[in-house]
Amino acid sequence: MPEPGDFDVYLLAQSWSPHFCCTNSDRCTTVPWAFSAKHLSLHGLWPGYATPHGGETFPSSCSVKAQLVAETMPREYIDLAPSFGKWNPEKHRAEVGDLAKHEWKKHGTCSGLTPDQYWSEALRAMQSLPGDRGTPQIIVNNVGASVPVASLRSTYPKQVAIRMDKQCRLSEITSCWEKLPDGRVGEQIDCPAHVMKGRNNTVCSSALITALGQCLAADTNKRKR
Repeated sequence: MPEPGDFDVYLLAQSWSPHFCCTNSDRCTTVPWAFSAKHLSLHGLWPGYATPHGGETFPSSCSVKAQLVAETMPREYIDLAPSFGKWNPEKHRAEVGDLAKHEWKKHGTCSGLTPDQYWSEALRAMQSLPGDRGTPQIIVNNVGASVPVASLRSTYPKQVAIRMDKQCRLSEITSCWEKLPDGRVGEQIDCPAHVMKGRNNTVCSSALITALGQCLAADTNKRKR
């Protein structure tokens, strides 16, 4: 089992929720007026290796004493990571959801950070990216339309991996970050070669920024023909 803190870089994965709703309509919780309908959502902050270790690109499920408990999540998670939490109407607060539990167990335990530090570092890194709280304006301003992938890449100061499906619809963007000596997230860096050559980086000349419900409507029209 890998040791907590034994890694080289961080990967910050941000998902495009309207695309998730295309392929997971039964688990889609995004509504048209939600922040996630027009902005990237946090998928996870993942400790990783700059070069693969024995074929592995990241450590997972490390053994730690710190436990994730169903206590209050940072308020920002309601907007930036809606799948991480759930709203408790009786206590009027956001609480840990299933995705947060999964991300902590698989990735957070290997960070060497406490749960509070881990969540805070993920939010801090995300909100330090260009645009509106981590979402480039080229995405916010073009929901429902296609944009040149080269233009999307140019909004980031460092090289990122852009994942799309077979129809070149935006699915996820992964940025990479240095790991500081204390285990916290440092500056954004170019993503390692294995990330850029992997499945999280798709070769398309343009990316469709799917609007919520757009792909479902397109599929319905195809069936009617």
